[in-house]
Amino acid sequence: MKNISKILIIFAAITLFSCKEELRVKYPYSVPTLTGVSVAETEIIYGDSITLTVGEISDEVTPLSTLEVKIVANNLILAKETVRTKGNKASYSAKYQIPFGAYMAEGSEVIVYLSAINVEGNHTDTVISSTIAHRPVIEQLNVVLTTGGAHLLPLIDAENCIYSANDLTLGNDISFYLAEKVSRFGNIDWTGYVFGLVNGGIGLVQEGGAPLSLTDLTIMGYKEVAVDLLYFTVEASGDPLQPIEEMDIATFEEVIISSTNHLGTSDGGMVWKKAVLYLGFDSEITVSGVTDVAHGFSPDFFEVISANTVKFLGETGIYTVYYLPVADYVWVEQTAATYPAALWLDGVGMGRPQQPYAKTSSWNWNSPLEYVFCKKVSEGVFQATIYVEHEINADTENAWRYCFNAKFFEQRGWGGETDARQYTINTPLLTAPTTADIGNFKGTEALTTQAGVYRFTININTKNVDFVKIN
Repeated sequence: MKNISKILIIFAAITLFSCKEELRVKYPYSVPTLTGVSVAETEIIYGDSITLTVGEISDEVTPLSTLEVKIVANNLILAKETVRTKGNKASYSAKYQIPFGAYMAEGSEVIVYLSAINVEGNHTDTVISSTIAHRPVIEQLNVVLTTGGAHLLPLIDAENCIYSANDLTLGNDISFYLAEKVSRFGNIDWTGYVFGLVNGGIGLVQEGGAPLSLTDLTIMGYKEVAVDLLYFTVEASGDPLQPIEEMDIATFEEVIISSTNHLGTSDGGMVWKKAVLYLGFDSEITVSGVTDVAHGFSPDFFEVISANTVKFLGETGIYTVYYLPVADYVWVEQTAATYPAALWLDGVGMGRPQQPYAKTSSWNWNSPLEYVFCKKVSEGVFQATIYVEHEINADTENAWRYCFNAKFFEQRGWGGETDARQYTINTPLLTAPTTADIGNFKGTEALTTQAGVYRFTININTKNVDFVKIN
């Protein structure tokens, strides 16, 4: 019986398949014909459109299916479209814009590829190459800053479409358009070509389009700007910044920052001073505005040379420098840095290594009171010098607020957490819990009697951690 059932199933399947084959109409072999095919324009300027006309697509034997259209110039596909055709005859007409963009060379052919296909998949192809595209004549460009002001870029190499000036006095963080025409007041004349940000690169924009931008905080400002309108690129350069030699707190911006301590209590917002400065490794800096220079700087990043002089110990770069007047203390950090250039320490049970010692951290990222920007010692090795105080509190619900419990992060704001359980901890004062606070470095009972200043060093390469008391 089983064999008979199998035979019946197979027979039913064959019958069903045969029925489907019979339901499908098969046409004799034939191919479509294309007549009256033309592009109206023999010459255009990039940015113009071409008008494609197909007088008739026909196939007397087999119904039509689709018309494939592909527009190519400079070996780039500029447009591609599949047009549905029905019955045995059809016609088609459409406009296609030929964009002005990168790699659009002077005098290139605009080539139209057509393929008429019938329902059996048979096709007839044809190619039209009767249109020549020319580049627009742009005699000059202007860097027009969004903050105001226009700066001329003459055409210095017509063959390669290079516009450049090397006597500019621009900032090192600019937002701008490239405009062919400007008014006598330095505003963009939108009747000319204007280039802005399009799909992450340079492109033509209308009024209201996104501007371009350049940022290099390691230079004094952009002195030279060169635009290549063949490849649509912009390059700029300027004189390099020199590391600061003086730090005057009075010139810092005043900001209000609210911080939360380990008990969850906000300070209500305190007055801080902040500046973005270019600091150089091993550079000596004369300081004014810090009352007690000897104890007012992060020891990871500064060595005190005299009563008003410090040496910077970090890597050369742009830093945000914070000064908290009520603490008379200076921190530095690179807020946007990420590993392997930077590492961060956040948690509870720690504070700045300055008397009067106090815990200020709180598993938050509002101010340097709450976290630590670590110093990069070498590739994969970072350190943080911190005051540590570990308490074992009887309040089981809030016991975590009193202990030392911290974790390293690869970016500011929780990203890329390290897992303490993967590290060899070279001290009996820390542990990596396996049942609670998973992945954190937590103080042991021995640390409760060892409050003080510690140098916390993590070696990501060897998976080792050192925690050494220095005061």
